[in-house]
Amino acid sequence: AVADSSTMGSALGRISEEQPRYDVARACDGYEVRTYEACCVIETTYDPRERDEQGKSFMRLAKYIGVLSKPRNARDEKIAMTAPVFMTPDATAATRYVMQFVLPKSKFPEGAAQAPRALDPEVAVKDVPARTMAARRFSGRMRKEEIEAQTEALKKALKAAGVQLAHGEKTVVQYAGYNPPWTPGIMRTNEVLVEILWDPRADQAAA
Repeated sequence: AVADSSTMGSALGRISEEQPRYDVARACDGYEVRTYEACCVIETTYDPRERDEQGKSFMRLAKYIGVLSKPRNARDEKIAMTAPVFMTPDATAATRYVMQFVLPKSKFPEGAAQAPRALDPEVAVKDVPARTMAARRFSGRMRKEEIEAQTEALKKALKAAGVQLAHGEKTVVQYAGYNPPWTPGIMRTNEVLVEILWDPRADQAAA
């Protein structure tokens, strides 16, 4: 069998899926400041200590949009995959993580009110408000040690620049993976992101 161009492209690290909409407010040494538009996500939670839990949570979300199965949403509506997949420590449960797919804004410009209800009780459809994030990009596999090192580098750079985290020490770090599992590590695109306090007027005055 001959692989199609999209599979070949993803194997080479090419990202063709729709992504959350944002503007780059400033490109800094080692990170970007991005202003994200409000968006709609589907999300579920998992315990990374449990075997295959992360993969199962991915499939719960994938089934909602109709990947490898009939769509598990109230309208039986097939929805295009987007990138990246977001993962965040659950603020309400110390050992759990939240996994999110962003629903395409081109299809659901009005957000969660426009998106179909999930049939799986473990999948929630919700709106995420506009926010300003600092993002640090890296390649390779998203191993715990690498995520911790990249997070430390991002926070150190923000502190040096005098940029404040939006919720102080309680600000959670979000991890973003842009590629399918078969993309080689060196060609993978990953990010760590934190919400920050950012005044564009002050930034323009300093520029």
